[in-house]
Amino acid sequence: FTGHKALYGPPGTGGLVIGERVDTKKLIPLKVGGTGSHSEFEEQPDFLPDIYESGTPNIVGLNGLKEGVRFVLAEGVDKIHQHEKNLIIRLIEGLKEIPEVTLYGGDYRKEQVAVVSFNLKDKWPSEVGMRLDEEYDIMCRVGLHCSPATHKTIGTFPRGTVRFSMSWFNTLEEVDQAIIAIRDIAKGA
Repeated sequence: FTGHKALYGPPGTGGLVIGERVDTKKLIPLKVGGTGSHSEFEEQPDFLPDIYESGTPNIVGLNGLKEGVRFVLAEGVDKIHQHEKNLIIRLIEGLKEIPEVTLYGGDYRKEQVAVVSFNLKDKWPSEVGMRLDEEYDIMCRVGLHCSPATHKTIGTFPRGTVRFSMSWFNTLEEVDQAIIAIRDIAKGA
């Protein structure tokens, strides 16, 4: 799992969950190197968790991940999910009113993560993202989002899409500002 998404940890954090029925002898590490537990040996240790932990652990990042998990547990997963869902519904309904917007995704009222991908007619996602940043102080992600096969499937390769990600720390007012900004950019303002 990645730590920087729903767990609110820093980038570069995550974990590997291994069930009891998994034969760990078949899970060969991608990278090997020194560990703090058996530094005198050239070979990677063959026991958990050391077999999968080469090099110096990212202690600062893992502490950040720990605090992110504490935050999620303190606020409550359901409470966070409902807040994000309210933001996503507002954003999608606002974007649907802009004729130049093409939205990608399924039925947002059912199962929807707090991410919305879209494009504006006749505009490159990179142009939209740059304008959102420079003119409206709105951050988004543009491009292929580390998933070119997905973009080939939905017909957005090689341009990609504009993507907004919502979190506990976003507000409905910020969503409304984003909708206004997209409307302005779509109209050529």
